[in-house]
Amino acid sequence: MVYVDPAYTSQECSQCHHIDRKNRPTQARFTCRSCGIVLHADLNGSRTIAARGAVVWNAGRQSSVPETP
Repeated sequence: MVYVDPAYTSQECSQCHHIDRKNRPTQARFTCRSCGIVLHADLNGSRTIAARGAVVWNAGRQSSVPETP
């Protein structure tokens, strides 16, 4: 398991990685303003997190999970 920074994952396109607040017209809908892909927002967010995790995993970096308070 690796830590993935969750910042902007709800606004980032899982296809082209464009980040824009307007990519989320509703809570459940994700529509990329750059490439035009339309997905359920949760599906897009999970794909974005998976892609970020794959980058960390494939680079062989140590996961730096923040300490719990």
